[in-house]
Amino acid sequence: MGPVAMPGQPAFLQAQVEDAKAKGARILTGGSPATDGAGKGRFFLPTIAADCSHDMDIMREESFGPVVAVTPVKDDEHALNLMNDSKYGLTAVLFTTSVERAHAMTPRLEAGTVFMNRCDYLDPLLPWSGVKDTGKGVSLSMHGFRAYNRLKGYHFRL
Repeated sequence: MGPVAMPGQPAFLQAQVEDAKAKGARILTGGSPATDGAGKGRFFLPTIAADCSHDMDIMREESFGPVVAVTPVKDDEHALNLMNDSKYGLTAVLFTTSVERAHAMTPRLEAGTVFMNRCDYLDPLLPWSGVKDTGKGVSLSMHGFRAYNRLKGYHFRL
């Protein structure tokens, strides 16, 4: 794990964890800022928050840090409703042993990119895009390069 990008990020992540704890989440590991061996750097311990609810900041706001929040769901429909009830839509991740279930859920997810059983890989042949208040435009793939090209039609007549 490396440092978080923004100077205020450790405090932001700590506030998400504290909000979750105050609303009943259990922190299974991590949950606090850290420094390197010399006492420097912007680090945050890898964190797992369990028993989270949809009213917690950790469930509704982007963390951009080593934090994962887990909430129980009744079924796929309940999971889809919670996942889509967000102002963000960059990435969704489905953890399942059933490719059929993932294929059934993916078109209904309001996200630009959907992973199954991973969330750590970008394929340069696939577009990277977001919906809602996350991600503007498209990067990667031939679709991402379109923003850097301008088509021009030539209609010449002699």
